[in-house]
Amino acid sequence: MKIVNLLVMLFLIAATPAIAIASGETIALGPATISLDLENIGSYTIEKESVISMDHEEKDIRFQYEITPANIILDDTLGQIMLEVHQMSASEPMDEPISERDQSTGIEHCIQKSDMIHGSREMTMKEYEVDGHDGVLATIEIDSDDPLSALGLIESNDPLYVLGWCLDQKDGEGSVVCVIGSDLPWETTKEIFDSISSDLA
Repeated sequence: MKIVNLLVMLFLIAATPAIAIASGETIALGPATISLDLENIGSYTIEKESVISMDHEEKDIRFQYEITPANIILDDTLGQIMLEVHQMSASEPMDEPISERDQSTGIEHCIQKSDMIHGSREMTMKEYEVDGHDGVLATIEIDSDDPLSALGLIESNDPLYVLGWCLDQKDGEGSVVCVIGSDLPWETTKEIFDSISSDLA
């Protein structure tokens, strides 16, 4: 009997790293891969969407702009995690105003233009380190008139947290920005944000 118990214990010890590895998820989106720990959100489904392409003009410079999105839909609870990778055909300022007219930095601009932000919303932004990169964390307050709240997709009293960072930033400029949004409680969201590992594909 003691031998059987010992074998069971050895099996559990050996299986533990596999369980930890299985809780991680790596998602390839356009020019980037994003890995994150989703162990505490239960079962989920990843839905990748079509790439959005557009022409963009800033400071009299015209360049191509592509957004590659994906959604992580939770199966057992209300809420979702949204991912976008923004790729520009030319490097743009990431930590300085993108123009005299628009005082947002490049990362802030990507957050504001993401499909996660619907209409004009009150938001606060602060610096937030993610995977060794200088990122920006936006907290967006949701009210009962919000279309997503009206559809029952989010709770009206839960903020939306959106985190952006540039993967290839050098000398203040870059062309690949990752954006992740979560309407889960901050404790769960922070665990996910702090688990992020990202790289160029």
